[in-house]
Amino acid sequence: MENESGESSLVRTKRKDKLPKQPFNNIAISLSGGGFRATAFHLGVLAYLSTKKWDNVTLLERTRILSTVSAGTFTGIKYVSTIKKGGTIQDCYKSLYDFMTKCDLVAEALQYLSEDEHWHEGRQRTLINAFASIYHRDFESEYFGLLWDESTSIHLKEISFNATEFNFSLPFRFQKSERPKHKGGSTHEFIGNRKIHIPIDIAKEIRLSDIIAATSCFPFGFEPINFPDDFIHHEAVKLKDKSLLPYNVYDGDKIEYPIGLMDGAIDDNQGVDAVVVAEERMKQYPEELKQFCSEDEKTVDLYIISDVSPPDMESYIRSNTDQIPLVGKWNFDSLKRYGIFSVCLGVACIALAFLVPAKTAVIGLSIFGTIDIFVALILLIFSMGITGLTRKFGVPDFVVRRLLHFDKLKFGTLYNMFVNRRKSAAKLITDVFIKQMKWFSFERVYGDPAWKPRLVLNATRKLTASEVEKRRRKYPDLSAALKEPGEKIMETAAKAMSMGTTLWFTTEELGGDNNMPDTLIACGQFTICFNTLEYIERHLKNKKYQQDYDKYTARTKRAIDQLQASLMEDWKKFKEDPYWQVKEWNGE
Repeated sequence: MENESGESSLVRTKRKDKLPKQPFNNIAISLSGGGFRATAFHLGVLAYLSTKKWDNVTLLERTRILSTVSAGTFTGIKYVSTIKKGGTIQDCYKSLYDFMTKCDLVAEALQYLSEDEHWHEGRQRTLINAFASIYHRDFESEYFGLLWDESTSIHLKEISFNATEFNFSLPFRFQKSERPKHKGGSTHEFIGNRKIHIPIDIAKEIRLSDIIAATSCFPFGFEPINFPDDFIHHEAVKLKDKSLLPYNVYDGDKIEYPIGLMDGAIDDNQGVDAVVVAEERMKQYPEELKQFCSEDEKTVDLYIISDVSPPDMESYIRSNTDQIPLVGKWNFDSLKRYGIFSVCLGVACIALAFLVPAKTAVIGLSIFGTIDIFVALILLIFSMGITGLTRKFGVPDFVVRRLLHFDKLKFGTLYNMFVNRRKSAAKLITDVFIKQMKWFSFERVYGDPAWKPRLVLNATRKLTASEVEKRRRKYPDLSAALKEPGEKIMETAAKAMSMGTTLWFTTEELGGDNNMPDTLIACGQFTICFNTLEYIERHLKNKKYQQDYDKYTARTKRAIDQLQASLMEDWKKFKEDPYWQVKEWNGE
């Protein structure tokens, strides 16, 4: 449609979904939660990225932002701590692999919890604190202050280990930012959230093991870990002085200590929000830090979301009355009848004991009669029903009269009402709610056109048979090499997906060749290899972005081709043996 001047009357908007000007120059990575399944999978991802180069620098060393949640923090903290002390990814790999496969974490933590001598520092005697102490003893003994050690500069410029706080119901981030002080003298290293800012000098005394505990403190399995009480240790000085903590926030709310902290997955299991915030913060970097930022729509050229959460959840299946044998058809009136019958039977047995001459019969009848009366007493107490029992607790009569209807229901019906509520509530919290939060977080990036051509969702499920079939239908133009990963890769991916969300590997999972830890690490390696290849095909070399690709210099195009060729060479090896690279890392 044209106006009188012959120009189009349609408003032309500037296209925002453009390819990065320098692909792979600067990268962001977030590591999701998911127990040791996540820890091992993410280790495989980082290990593989350390083997691929862009402009003579590994993709891992081009990572500027790292965000971790829950069990992803095991991998993230071990990697950060290792390179900050001058170590390598190989050192990180060996330490984390040994911890997962050689430390019986649950047994060690429970033993620690049971021993009195460990609980004299003021930390509450809880399961999460026992786990935190084992983390410190057997896995990571450094402190958060290590990240501010200026003697070693690392490639990571924005680091965030994410928990959730139970004071204002907000994410709580243990983060380190490269951005220095601004003119006002304050920093942008907000440790906590917009309500609760923990001073850096205090935060430096926090043990990294306690940060792992806070970010992986999942509901039902653990109770909250409390700040600062449960973070105090014998070497802490400022952590013990509560007068140094902030007690008021900018909008007038007061902070009440201790603050309960739990799993970051409650708010964002993929750690997406922390990356979005960090990327915005990088736009304000001073000139001396610009080399770590892309001069583009986004300051990072690629964002890898490493995620082990399953795509779907099991359907809700209601409980049935036939699951309660014998007593399922009883109700409280039945208890009363059987109670009266038991009383009569017990009295009769005791009376008969006085009449029979044989001592054995007297003893037998006396015992049987006593047990009968005891059982009758229990039955008659419970025959009071819900109404009778609730009256004992002072429940208003208005409510009690309405509970009378429940007393008439059969126990099978009452059981189902209870179980169905418990199961649905648990599923709501652990599945529905978490997945809703996941999609809210994903919308932060997938709903932003500027992020779309910079995203790689590195999901464990990506190479399972069902996902491969979906991809064949959805992306028919994908190259044959990527469309057909082969049975070995699909079987390995399915095996990786079969592990539950636990902080241990069973004896069976640790046994034999191609064990579960190796399977998960291998899955991380071949999945990120595949996803990087797919990213090159579906974005960098897609006809949709042809104009952007044509603007690349010959040197950049050559670098893309070289990286693609190197990835494809590895992909062919993975199709022959999905474990070939993990065997190299394990020194086999």
